[in-house]
Amino acid sequence: MARNKFPVHTTLSSEAIKILERYEKELGAKNRVLEKALMSLDSTKFKSKIDINNIDKAIKRIGTGVFGLDEMLEGGIPKGFSVIVTGPPGTGKTTLGMQFIMEGVKADEKCLFFSFEERIPQLIQHFMRFGWDLGSHIDDGYLEIFGMSMLTFEDIGEIIETYKPQRIVFDSLNVFTDPQEFRRSVSWRSLHKLLKKMNITTLLVTEKEFGIRTRVYDTYDFVGDGIIFLDKIQVNEVEPTLTPVMAVQKMRATKVDTTPQPFRFTDKGIAKYRTVNLMANKLQERMNAAHSPLSEEPRDQ
Repeated sequence: MARNKFPVHTTLSSEAIKILERYEKELGAKNRVLEKALMSLDSTKFKSKIDINNIDKAIKRIGTGVFGLDEMLEGGIPKGFSVIVTGPPGTGKTTLGMQFIMEGVKADEKCLFFSFEERIPQLIQHFMRFGWDLGSHIDDGYLEIFGMSMLTFEDIGEIIETYKPQRIVFDSLNVFTDPQEFRRSVSWRSLHKLLKKMNITTLLVTEKEFGIRTRVYDTYDFVGDGIIFLDKIQVNEVEPTLTPVMAVQKMRATKVDTTPQPFRFTDKGIAKYRTVNLMANKLQERMNAAHSPLSEEPRDQ
């Protein structure tokens, strides 16, 4: 009866197999000897995976392209983070995502924009409103847009591996996947692992049925490294006009002020007001007086 040449372990590197062959030749195929060698090799391999000295301790931050927001984030979103951009409809989430993408292509970074609810012509018209020249960036190979995408998680993964982008926007996840199945989805976990492995900075746009005053978090919020909430609220009882606001509710590895900050829509996209202290305090006071009881807040994972 033929003897299995490697009776204990069959997934070793070529270097490890050479060592085992030497053990087998000199000492015979004794399991105790082989196991001891394997334990030694596995220990060395494990240590090399967590070599703290080779980890870059400086946090590289990625500019969002939104005037004032980077100041709220110590210079930008930490590279490789997946950030939830959320809020009710019509609050500027898609615009923020587009500015994030355009900031990337201006720096010669390859970017992908996946929309699951708008056609490409509609998306291009939205971009062009702010004077953003998509055609040249697409021709130069720095931008790809997928509108009304019917792609699966697996399809998206293949595109990402082929294109190798630095930035991605998904707009919006509510259309693409059911929130109750999203977090437990094996396909999503595989895609999320790929995003982390390739160190891609990602914005995940989601829809809320409630405003910023209602401090309730959904399934999507818990998978993000950060949460940016956009909304429109009334500043005072006299002025009925709703004021656009943004709040960084969470951002790992970043000291953030979660106070809502007013912003405005301009011909170049959206921008946070320079003088915000007084207005922001008023907004926070109104929220404190009106919000519903706190639910569980998203935890760091």
